[in-house]
Amino acid sequence: MRAWLGNHPLISRFLARSGFFGLHRRTLARGVGVGLFVGLTPTVGIQIFLMAVICLLLRASFPAAFLVSWVSNPLTAPALYFAFNRLGEAVFGDLVRATLTASGMAGKAAMHTAYVGLGSLLIAVPTALLGYTLFLGTWRLSVLRKWRSRGDDGPN
Repeated sequence: MRAWLGNHPLISRFLARSGFFGLHRRTLARGVGVGLFVGLTPTVGIQIFLMAVICLLLRASFPAAFLVSWVSNPLTAPALYFAFNRLGEAVFGDLVRATLTASGMAGKAAMHTAYVGLGSLLIAVPTALLGYTLFLGTWRLSVLRKWRSRGDDGPN
């Protein structure tokens, strides 16, 4: 796909500037953050589209986001959604019950959907920020080790 898009002059220039396929440390770090955020939110079915849009907006690496988003996969999704539901109900239960007054099955479905969405945000936002920070820190340590192994003093 990269080769096909690279043949179009406007698209290739836009993607190069956006860092969409970039391998720079900051674009990769932003891609890790985007992937963790999208992977830990209940966006099944639109995850790739959502990642692509966010990567373009934040100048993040789409391949990094795609790989990291697999933190949520068919094996882990049931446990994650259960945890999101419980966390959302524990933290926002009273607020959601006061806001959503619908009764019956539709009301319960709406409440649990709100719990899952809010609970996922409580996990996804800090995890994405932590992933971004850890990626940059790990990259920095790797560079410093390489400098030291060569016998140099390192970057100024």
